[in-house]
Amino acid sequence: METINQKLNTLFKKWKKERHYSDDVFVSDGLVYKETTRKIKWEEEIAGAEEDIAVEKLWHDSPLRIAFLLKDTNDSGKDDVRKWMVLDTPESEQSRNLAGGRVGKTGFLPNIARILYGLRYIKQLKGKYTDFEDFKSKYKSQIVEAWRKTIPFAFVETKKVAGKKKVDVKVIKDFLDSDGYLLKQELDYLQPNVIVCTCDDAQFEFITRDYLADERIEDCDKVEYAYDDAPFVDCCLWYYRARNLAVVKSYHPTNRGKIQWTIFERVISPFRKLLEKHPEFFENF
Repeated sequence: METINQKLNTLFKKWKKERHYSDDVFVSDGLVYKETTRKIKWEEEIAGAEEDIAVEKLWHDSPLRIAFLLKDTNDSGKDDVRKWMVLDTPESEQSRNLAGGRVGKTGFLPNIARILYGLRYIKQLKGKYTDFEDFKSKYKSQIVEAWRKTIPFAFVETKKVAGKKKVDVKVIKDFLDSDGYLLKQELDYLQPNVIVCTCDDAQFEFITRDYLADERIEDCDKVEYAYDDAPFVDCCLWYYRARNLAVVKSYHPTNRGKIQWTIFERVISPFRKLLEKHPEFFENF
């Protein structure tokens, strides 16, 4: 039986063919390999490969199956974001350790890792830290360890064509219009129970109005409010009860132009409210 990442490899071949993308520009993504799967033979695609099975088991066994819906990557084409933490390169080592180089400058991966840890242990962490800075310093080593080894997650690039440092929202919308039917197939393979939309309205509207168009609106609980003492932080989470799926708006995880704590709290805060209203979602956390 094919694993999720192997199914995605097949989908990506179809994606490139139907959308006329060359290998030189296409970016692959999906379940991100952890440090425990670093012996992957990257030149081979072996059905039932030990490494694919290992990361998929982590995914299926986890109460949190979170997909970060990203914009695009500004690396070159032929990139595979699933391998970012497992290659024998200095940059990959920095990604594993959440420190140094580009990782430290943009804050992209550290911010995602904090959201990942804060959400996975949201029940256990209740009342254990006073604010974001306290959380960041108190759980630094645990966050790195979980990031490297134990908490699975998926990266899904909205725009599968490599870009530059910035991408206009209109470009993202255009790709959602043209490639959305393929993106929905990818999400169907992954079956996350949390989708974090990092391009704000464009991705959120695609997920709620298109991907989940057949879901009954009566089965959707909306958690929407302005953050306490910071009304400029508009929190928005929709929980689809029948599907047991939460979709949340997030800022893009880079530090540029943002107050760092808002990146974390815009995601974690509405999940705290969801915990109060629907503790069943967090039953196995």
